[in-house]
Amino acid sequence: MEWTPVIRRRHAPSVCCRSRFRFFDCSIKMRRDLMLGGILAGLAAGALWGLTFVAPKAVLPYTEFDIAVLRYFAFGMTSLILMAIHSKFRPGPMSLKNFMLAIWLGATGFVVYFLCISFSINLAGPAIAPLVIGALPLLLALYGNWQDKNVPWSAIVAPLLLIALGLGVVNSASLAAALSAADQKNILLGLGVAVIGLFVWFHYAILNAQAMRAKDAPDALGWTSLQGLGAMTATIPVAIVALVMGWSKIPELGFAGQDGTRLIVWTVLTGVLASWLAQYFWTLTSQKLPLALSAQLIVSETLFALLYGFYSQGRWPATAEWFGGGLLILGVLWGVKVFSARAAMAAPA
Repeated sequence: MEWTPVIRRRHAPSVCCRSRFRFFDCSIKMRRDLMLGGILAGLAAGALWGLTFVAPKAVLPYTEFDIAVLRYFAFGMTSLILMAIHSKFRPGPMSLKNFMLAIWLGATGFVVYFLCISFSINLAGPAIAPLVIGALPLLLALYGNWQDKNVPWSAIVAPLLLIALGLGVVNSASLAAALSAADQKNILLGLGVAVIGLFVWFHYAILNAQAMRAKDAPDALGWTSLQGLGAMTATIPVAIVALVMGWSKIPELGFAGQDGTRLIVWTVLTGVLASWLAQYFWTLTSQKLPLALSAQLIVSETLFALLYGFYSQGRWPATAEWFGGGLLILGVLWGVKVFSARAAMAAPA
């Protein structure tokens, strides 16, 4: 009897299994695409927000009240014009609570925060405010991970330590120069105002993220426009106080000459780009990313603020600034990798 070997054929995956694998792959890809969109939007917002750190010095001899009022008036007018042009820029149906929240966030997260930063820069120089505000991504990342428990603490500690170290290194030289050159009283006042600004924006970022990730989350464009109206509304009492107390230079200087032209240019840069467009980008980031990750992207604001500052001073970064900036970038990239891996693991099987 001749022996015939039995060949066992490997069965191809069933249609059900193949569909399941395709769904798994698509789910991972969608999550990664969503994260990439949120990361790019957060970096764009940081690049635009960085302009606000050089604006107070750039518009001298005008005051911080002048640029704040004009900036947020431009923000509100941009929102009104866009809402009049197309319905997609108008807020959709929402609760009164959300409507009032948007107005409140526009008033505090923009006007109050910007005034704090402007006063801090003019009192203590350009080094103190970025250093204090630089703690914001660390505080938000810790709060966000404590609230949502997105990743194990052991995975997020190292990236956050790198960011903290980078912030300390990148500001060490300029901070030492500021402490030696400036009046100690003004340093303390500037530090105190910067800390107030830090907690104003901490409050803003948490409430904004909660609103955008809720089940009844508003549309990003309409939400941005509403905050613009809130910011413009808050400028009214600021403008009145500034005029009555003599804190504005506009009645004296007007808008003529090179100083007036520079003020108008910076009004457009900060009011349209660093306010409306940056806020839209950040709203997208808040929708697409967990707070613990989006918080780390705020580091880009510090990096861009430093780059703009170097450009305005006409110099290259010092060795410590290069090293500190590298640590910041490495920390953010590490954090993004941690959350990307977590998103892939969380995809449905």
